[in-house]
Amino acid sequence: MAASGLNAATYDREGRSHIAALADYAMHLMEQMKYINEHSFNNFQMKIGLSPVAGVIGARKPQYDIWGNTVNVSSRMDSTGVPDRIQVTTDLYQVLAAKGYV
Repeated sequence: MAASGLNAATYDREGRSHIAALADYAMHLMEQMKYINEHSFNNFQMKIGLSPVAGVIGARKPQYDIWGNTVNVSSRMDSTGVPDRIQVTTDLYQVLAAKGYV
């Protein structure tokens, strides 16, 4: 699990650059997997799902956790995702499409 925009220094409410950073990270992971496969003679496959929901619990020792519908969305992304593709929710798609992502 990876997260972006978790604190005031990295959360960009208006420009949503933290979402673009997460999408860029996902694309770099896919490129790295391709590189690994080409140079190790393997055929590893990866599914990536991006969703704009997370939660923090704990006041003294914050821990990141997911619950509720987020778990259901993740499960659906895993079961319906296509290997070697990045799947996003509709909300994330709208943000990324407005930034020119395909």
